[in-house]
Amino acid sequence: MQLNTHCMLCQVKKQEQKIRQFDNEDKKVTYMKEIFRRYAEAGPEDCAPSISSENSKYFTEFWGVPQTDFTEIKKDFNALMLQLEDQLKEKIRCAADPLEAALVHARVGNYIDFSAIPDVNKEKLLSLIEEGSTDTLDEKEYDHFRQDMKKASSLVYVTDNCGEILLDKIAVEILKEKYPDAAITVLVRGFPTVNDATMEDAEMCGLTRITTVMGNGSDVPGTWLPGISREAHSLLEQADVIISKGQGNYETLHGCGLNIYYLFLCKCDWFVKLFDAKPLQGMFVNELRVKDNR
Repeated sequence: MQLNTHCMLCQVKKQEQKIRQFDNEDKKVTYMKEIFRRYAEAGPEDCAPSISSENSKYFTEFWGVPQTDFTEIKKDFNALMLQLEDQLKEKIRCAADPLEAALVHARVGNYIDFSAIPDVNKEKLLSLIEEGSTDTLDEKEYDHFRQDMKKASSLVYVTDNCGEILLDKIAVEILKEKYPDAAITVLVRGFPTVNDATMEDAEMCGLTRITTVMGNGSDVPGTWLPGISREAHSLLEQADVIISKGQGNYETLHGCGLNIYYLFLCKCDWFVKLFDAKPLQGMFVNELRVKDNR
């Protein structure tokens, strides 16, 4: 998804908020000029997540302040979801359509996003999981998805955040049972970035024990094709079907033309506007058929 004025302004505001802790106004002006310059010189391949990743590194370099370490937070949310795994599995498998229920729950888990929702809390997450029991996927897209999967020999499941990766695991288990002829590979971030899921999270949640998991070779909070590894790029290009979780993956992948089914919650004003949705409304849209409301 190409840069837009809303995301540019949002990112600039976040940078200004981050430097309020410092007193040297001249240095702050110098810093913000560089932030403005980067957006002014953005190219056609740049997107909000890719530049955001650059900004985080520049902040650390310029101010000498290390990036926030989300290691313990990630372990905490992974542990929470692991405690709920058995009851969630039972609940999902007892549903009229276990696959749809699994994908809906995986979508609800997309709430665990500290880059889009600064005040993520466990109580809200548990409430959303409970409410999600009555939610459904877009009927037409879900039918397209099932028809595609009947013919598919390969599926790539692109994860997003910690915690929700346990719900992704349940979805992958059911996908493997329902479509045994489709080889399923899960793609995680190659390096730590905010609270996004990496190989460490996949191992902690047991995902690596049920299917092939690959790091994408990048620390951009999304799946930015110019920045991921050649292996990850090839995997996506050759996949018959792709499930892509989260806003960051939509922002980095939309426009690529691959057969991607995006599964996410609308967590910011721009996505609410883009999809004419309510805050935290769940979306299930396909790359080839999604309407751009800009």
